[in-house]
Amino acid sequence: MPEEGQAMSALGTRRKDESAIHEALAARYRQPLVQWFRRRGLDREAAEDCAHESFVRLCGSDNAVMHSPDAYLFRVAASVLADRRRRARVRHEDYHVPIDDFDEPSEEPTPARVFEGREALARLAVALDELPERTREMFLLNRLDRMSYGQIAARFGVSASAVEKHMMKAIAHLHAKFGRNG
Repeated sequence: MPEEGQAMSALGTRRKDESAIHEALAARYRQPLVQWFRRRGLDREAAEDCAHESFVRLCGSDNAVMHSPDAYLFRVAASVLADRRRRARVRHEDYHVPIDDFDEPSEEPTPARVFEGREALARLAVALDELPERTREMFLLNRLDRMSYGQIAARFGVSASAVEKHMMKAIAHLHAKFGRNG
């Protein structure tokens, strides 16, 4: 059992030594590594992420393989950059638009929009008043109250075909007044 304790102690010492090496590399190379990524076209945030990923990969590697930790760190960084570019290509990141570039539309309408809406509503009211009363009522029941032609026909005691003719008359009148877009 004493040999097992010595082995555990040696393992703990080795881990502390590796940790010290990693911390020293991070202190010395974090900023140069970020700059290295920036020179290769990454923005500040992406460069920071890649530098962090490089140190994470370095910590997960076996130190016995590393004869020159400095050079090994930049080999890891090159691998991180290649992986990032591969993921960007697969995800078509060049076609993405950053959300920071969008102005979130306000929930409240602008005074100009309110004014335009009121004007449009007044013009619509005038145009609807120009229709015969029965045609106007059928149109409003269909468009505002969402009643079907059959329901409107039953309410007025006419055929669904008659309701359809009234609707066509109302729609034609509104198209003549406002055009298709207006």
